[in-house]
Amino acid sequence: MTRFFFRSPLLALWLLVFFASGCVAQNPPRAGGSAGAPPGAATDVITVAAMGDIMLGTENLLPPDGAKDFFADVTPYLKGRDIVFGNLEGPLTDRGYPAKDTSTGRSFCFRTPPSYGQVLKDAGFTILSMANNHALDYGEEGRAQTVEVLDGLGIKRAGAPLELTEDRVRGHSIVYFGLAPNVGSQNINDIPGAVAMVKEALKNDPAALVVVSFHGGAEGSGQMSLPDGPETFLGERRGDLRVLARALIDAGAAMVLGHGPHVPRGVEIYRDRLIAYSLGNFATANGINVKGANGLAPLLLAEMDGTGRILGWRIVSFRQKPNQGPKADPTDEAALTIERLSEALK
Repeated sequence: MTRFFFRSPLLALWLLVFFASGCVAQNPPRAGGSAGAPPGAATDVITVAAMGDIMLGTENLLPPDGAKDFFADVTPYLKGRDIVFGNLEGPLTDRGYPAKDTSTGRSFCFRTPPSYGQVLKDAGFTILSMANNHALDYGEEGRAQTVEVLDGLGIKRAGAPLELTEDRVRGHSIVYFGLAPNVGSQNINDIPGAVAMVKEALKNDPAALVVVSFHGGAEGSGQMSLPDGPETFLGERRGDLRVLARALIDAGAAMVLGHGPHVPRGVEIYRDRLIAYSLGNFATANGINVKGANGLAPLLLAEMDGTGRILGWRIVSFRQKPNQGPKADPTDEAALTIERLSEALK
């Protein structure tokens, strides 16, 4: 059973009527807007689909079918959404050499063929974060090719230091940026710097909707509960996530989307804005642990109005298996887990 969380009674009624009609597996029509609205006019409801880490295969661990069916179960939920977000865990490149020492077994290098960018495009992604610990696995050369691939496909990307990525959705200006504790990313531990980026985006357009993603938090199945205070993992500072996320909202951000622990964490509604503290893994091939909670693949579906106020959200549960994409989970474990973790945040 899918859980629903609503902030707007009218939207709740509309969605409950829709899903009661037996169309849960269908791609829902976009909420809000009017067929008679003039071109470029802002509409009231913006639909969002967001997920965590995506790594479709690397080197000799590629899916046998070129990942062409990786998102088959998911695409109906993505098509037609105004914003479809994911964290691209590693470059799309066939250039360069590994930039890390992997001899100790504690470091990994990922490199997915550039052709797999089309898989992401066909699935419906509109924006991908490159702020993470694998974006530079094949150096600046690998990153540059990834940028070329995504730009060529018309997929927005964000994550470099001070990089504000702009888009226009339903007449609204959307501005994205990404945070991580890694070289080549805007520093997740610099909260004043992140707040300044929100303010910079709003200085350029006070009505903009600022969507921030972060790759932070300690990793592993024991890290589903959000701790108080800063987190570290293998000696690396991974952010004070509650303080960070709330500071971003206080500065004017509309939505904060977290990933990094490889497992889900709770969702918080703070000042009528949505914070997802970790969307975990979502679509990862061989080379990534998908056992237990690491295999949960939550898909966040949300609606916000033109000011960024959250109207409603829900989790659709998927699960990963080695060398396969996310598959629908009839036990609804991801949704139940995030519901429990979200209650603990209150």
